Amino acid sequence: MKKLILLFLLLPLLLFSQIRLPLEKQTPPVGTSHELMMKYLYQITSKSKLFEMEIGGFSHKHREIPVVFFPKRDHWKRQNPTIMIFAQQHGNEPSGKEALLMLIHELHLNPVKYDFRKINLILVPLVNPDGNETYRRRNGKRYDLNRNHVILTEPETQTLHKIFHQYNPEVTLDVHEYGFKTWLKEGYIKDFGEQLDCISNPAIPEKQKKFALNELLFPAIQQTREQGVRANRYLITKGDLTYFVRHSTTDINDGRNSFGIQYTLSFILEGFNPQKKEDRIWQRAKYQLTLIENFLKLCNEKSDLIKNFISETRKKFTYQIPDSVIIHADYTGEISLPLKVILIRTSDFKDTTIVLKDYRPAPRALLSVKRPDGYIIENPNDQLMALIKHHHFEYEILTTDKEYFYQWFNITGSDTLKYESRITVIPAGTFEPGKKLFKKGSLFIPAINLRANQIVQIFEHQSFYGLSHYPEYSNLVQQKIYPIYRVFFHQ
Repeated sequence: MKKLILLFLLLPLLLFSQIRLPLEKQTPPVGTSHELMMKYLYQITSKSKLFEMEIGGFSHKHREIPVVFFPKRDHWKRQNPTIMIFAQQHGNEPSGKEALLMLIHELHLNPVKYDFRKINLILVPLVNPDGNETYRRRNGKRYDLNRNHVILTEPETQTLHKIFHQYNPEVTLDVHEYGFKTWLKEGYIKDFGEQLDCISNPAIPEKQKKFALNELLFPAIQQTREQGVRANRYLITKGDLTYFVRHSTTDINDGRNSFGIQYTLSFILEGFNPQKKEDRIWQRAKYQLTLIENFLKLCNEKSDLIKNFISETRKKFTYQIPDSVIIHADYTGEISLPLKVILIRTSDFKDTTIVLKDYRPAPRALLSVKRPDGYIIENPNDQLMALIKHHHFEYEILTTDKEYFYQWFNITGSDTLKYESRITVIPAGTFEPGKKLFKKGSLFIPAINLRANQIVQIFEHQSFYGLSHYPEYSNLVQQKIYPIYRVFFHQ
């Protein structure tokens, strides 16, 4: 009788143990296809009382983009912060997807071990299904998704932003991989282990950046190191060992700053990427998983602190709209320090300490503009309307003619500037003030709300983060007047 009772109690565990990770079924493991991932997720979520799944959207080639929720949404608690983790925006960076599949598996096998009762969790294991199938960085339309968070032309990034605005998470984590070849010609392998970084756009409040660094980033790195996994803050490295190094871009066209500028604690995780996708794929995913687990444990431990901080920040900037917005910043040589790093020497594959002489720890603000009350566009086309809607910006289509004080920009030429080691062209010219009756049907986008910084950075013609740099919007700078006007309610 006791044996029957024991068998009855163990039966759910025995049945569940038959569910295996796709990587576990491969000898040797080479990576999970979209089809195998979907079969696995349907299988595990259908048997689970903890998880639920929905299809968030579809890729360019109409492959599903699954979204997994933990716990089920009807068990979410309003007082808990929501954490959104998404992986593999780049198809040739697969370890993040495998790590999130491992996390789902671990949470099912041993939910008591992961006491995440104080957070609501959203997981998007594979943002770029088309790139995953071909092992290419870009999506099926050959667009780099992590350079598409401003113009949002791609269905994959549209899906991410739809999920973000539906649940308004307090924390996001974007999972990637980085290459090892930067200093290979000089005899060194760049292996910084798991690299974590946070928000860096200059318009994001400093208090928010410091909170991200001190409360989550540095502790997550330290805890990961204590578990025997290499971990550091993310460094961008180009050129030889004398070339300057910096942290990640300040641009809002990536999956970190695009959400961070909306007063979110947003992070990027970069794991080591070898030459082939299957090289040590299991170990790479486990290393990613280690940092992700530590990150989530910290979010759970500090859930009240995170929830209160973001709630207060968003409340404050809903009413205390910045008077000016930084639209240009760069990691300049004015802030430069030596930095010790550990590299692997190719001659004997031993760790070697190297001093990088030009480490630039923070960007410097270079250009700010006075924030207008909004922007107005006469005869907006479908492209601009789609952009507004995908960003979930507030907007108004004038139903009658309306008079505004406004400024228009006369384009007389262009300026070429260097920004984060790339050439950026901005229109040159002069502003003219006036008062004008705008016709019925004109599009008005207010900039007196929580999204003000993001709106200004996108619509200002000289912004290094704006529409004028994208080929899709080249028509904006091919006229004599920049067709997006600043609007002021008072002179």
